[in-house]
Amino acid sequence: MKNQDSKEEFIRLRALGMSYDRIAQTIGVSKPTLLKWNQQCSDEVSNQLYFNVENLLEQYKVLKISRIEAFAGNLKRTLEELSKRDLSSLSTKELVSIALVLENKLKTEIETIKFHTGERGLNFTGDFFDETVLPNSY
Repeated sequence: MKNQDSKEEFIRLRALGMSYDRIAQTIGVSKPTLLKWNQQCSDEVSNQLYFNVENLLEQYKVLKISRIEAFAGNLKRTLEELSKRDLSSLSTKELVSIALVLENKLKTEIETIKFHTGERGLNFTGDFFDETVLPNSY
């Protein structure tokens, strides 16, 4: 049981960014053992880091979902405006450029959402974007 507790503490400390040398001193486990655990537990360390970052973002009210909603809402409004504009105040090129920037920001936010299950990471990008959203001729 002590070994399992040490491994869980290793995962927690690695996810906080602590070095192997410092973890070895803190929990009293050799560095070669920690390196072995790192190979065995890389998904758990990655998931713990994910939850640490989510907690920090929540603490500062900058949740990823809020950013995604903002980018998606702005992209939707820009595309709606593009479809109804007479383009008197903005050129088509300028409005399309804004839409592309917002779409790229949204893609960047979504591409980083992954959860490791041990079999493969889940990546949502392909499910959210249809390359035909904006026409190629503008």
